[in-house]
Amino acid sequence: MPTPYLGTDDAFEQLRESLPSCAALGIGKIGVQTPRLDLLDRLQSLGFRVPVVLAPGAICHEGVQTGDGTVVLDGAVVVIGSRLGRACIVNTNATVDHDCVLGDDVHIAPGATLSGGVEVGDHCMIGTGANLIQMVRICADCMIGAGATVVSDISMPGIYVGTPARRIA
Repeated sequence: MPTPYLGTDDAFEQLRESLPSCAALGIGKIGVQTPRLDLLDRLQSLGFRVPVVLAPGAICHEGVQTGDGTVVLDGAVVVIGSRLGRACIVNTNATVDHDCVLGDDVHIAPGATLSGGVEVGDHCMIGTGANLIQMVRICADCMIGAGATVVSDISMPGIYVGTPARRIA
């Protein structure tokens, strides 16, 4: 059943008065900085509850901590001991293994693999099919290119590509 058009962001206050108090983030993330986190903050400041969305085909182990507005899509696996920040996306067939920590506004693209104990800072984009070996740390504001392999910590914001991943911008 199609959902009717409800208006632009300017209609949030009016919608809050006339509709249930639950909202979902439907905006994606392509770059490092996106409006997902700002939108989450705005919705919550107006009194909307923005829950975690867990697709029916996703696997999220019991005890995984997930922040408001986070989405885990079909085929994704998030394993025990992991913590996902606010407004994150764990996309189709991505794997977030045990004890990983994702900051706020992180996108793990389709088919990406985070081995155990990986830490990813706020506002990062991990590209399609990228691989992060166990225990690496990625600072905030990084983009890891599609198919890249991260084998050591990244402490400088930027764009990283290749195997092993190296900074290009």
